[in-house]
Amino acid sequence: MPFYLQLLQEALTVTIGAITPVLVVLLIIGVATAILQSALQWEDQTLSLLLKTIAMILLLLLGGATAMGRFETLATLWIGHAGAWIYKPWW
Repeated sequence: MPFYLQLLQEALTVTIGAITPVLVVLLIIGVATAILQSALQWEDQTLSLLLKTIAMILLLLLGGATAMGRFETLATLWIGHAGAWIYKPWW
């Protein structure tokens, strides 16, 4: 596999690992809100948006450092190895 594809794969793996918890939480909140709204026959979109906004703020406050830590580790690793990558064939 070419070296640039290895770097791309590593970057996508870290990105998916950092974003997956956020998407799962928003999916669970969205489904729960939809079930509640359909059971009670509410047609208010504000409830769904408000709950997702609150969840995003809580995720940012509680888990934002963890997600940024993954990106920081990737950047540190890449910057640390940049000198060796100059002479490595990219194809």
